[in-house]
Amino acid sequence: MITKQLIVYLLACMGLLACSASSVTIEGKDGINRQKEYYLYGCQAGSLIPIASALIDSNGCFRLNVPLPQEGFYLLGTEQGVMHPFYLKGNETIRLRFQTNGMILEGEQTPENQALSQWEQAATLVREHAFLYERFGGGYSTDPATFTQELEDLLRVRQQLKPEKATGNATFNSLLKAKMEADVDFYALAYLQRNAGNLSDTIRLSNYYQKMQPEKTLQQPALLQLPYAGEMLRTYVWYKYGDPIELREAFKYKSTCLIDSTFQQHYLYNEIRRFRYYEQYQQLIDSVGKTFFGKSYQNGLEITEKQLAWSKPGIPAVDFKGMQPDSSSLALSELFGKVIVVDVWATWCSPCRMMIPYFKQLEKELEGEEIEFLSVCIGTFVEWDRWKKIIATEELTGHLIFINSWIKGFAKEYRIVGVPRFLIFDREGRIVSVNAPAPNKPALKKLILKTLGK
Repeated sequence: MITKQLIVYLLACMGLLACSASSVTIEGKDGINRQKEYYLYGCQAGSLIPIASALIDSNGCFRLNVPLPQEGFYLLGTEQGVMHPFYLKGNETIRLRFQTNGMILEGEQTPENQALSQWEQAATLVREHAFLYERFGGGYSTDPATFTQELEDLLRVRQQLKPEKATGNATFNSLLKAKMEADVDFYALAYLQRNAGNLSDTIRLSNYYQKMQPEKTLQQPALLQLPYAGEMLRTYVWYKYGDPIELREAFKYKSTCLIDSTFQQHYLYNEIRRFRYYEQYQQLIDSVGKTFFGKSYQNGLEITEKQLAWSKPGIPAVDFKGMQPDSSSLALSELFGKVIVVDVWATWCSPCRMMIPYFKQLEKELEGEEIEFLSVCIGTFVEWDRWKKIIATEELTGHLIFINSWIKGFAKEYRIVGVPRFLIFDREGRIVSVNAPAPNKPALKKLILKTLGK
């Protein structure tokens, strides 16, 4: 979510809070999606910086008129939807219309946006099939053979457009050339990442995948001025090392595939912004040191730290209670005095059911220790009978409670948006972890024993 505090910080990074004589006007009509609000983002140091927003009126129209921090790439879109790039210099008006097949620029456009639009239109299918299909209803990918042919076709378009001579603006020409080179390799890797488990070596051995050079295109100096630079770096690190392993210290190791500290800082900072729990943040900061990040990142780190403070190990747990199978209530605080291990699940969750045998085994291995195991099922009361049947089927014993809400109380306080989740509290009722490892991982038992002081 974009907060006022975050916007102020990010605008300061771009110098927008200083006076600017240059401005831009964007007038648009969205008669298809009827989104509530559109945002204008700047591309600065690899991040998308929210510049301004405009509400859609009853006719599906919106208008933005804002000071422009600097010449460069900007994106227009909704907070969760597809972004559309522009190149803005200031003192200009952009008119556009959204329709079923995308965004259409209307009226007279600058040479820069004409050249950029040519490239964006040529890349539409490849971009959608690579990763954008995940971001809008009706989006779809395609089979490897079709995709690799689309890549080859796009590469030919890139060679034909001659970006170094696209306009009389040398700065733009250089950035467009960098964007075209980075885009194609990024799309290739993004497709590979999303289909890695379903592909044979055929796609990896295809002509394009053999000759691409992401080590150069996705680490060129201009990269952090391009749209999706953060995703490009993240995808490149995946390509080099695979998905992050559980220990967040791995991020430090993975970042070493990036050529300099600027890219490393940006990659790690963007990973931090994805974290949902303080312990994730702390593990990464402990592994690299807060001073690893330059001054431009420090305010952002402080904002993230405050946003995650609710889950900081050592703070008192927020109490919660639920109904036991006999309809009596049981609160977390009633178990204080022992280490508490909480299993959060739902009746419809197959992965949750798969964890039950491991949880039982863990209870058996730690029998006799000062531990209370608490099973918390979240749902609605229409699931009450099903919950009790599962208790009988799985032969669950011990502290079992049902909480009737996904939107308030326990679920809200502990940010439960998915299950299974595992939590640990110490004897004094303080948070140890609100994102503990699953019981099929040795790390959970290790953390419990550490909390016990063993």
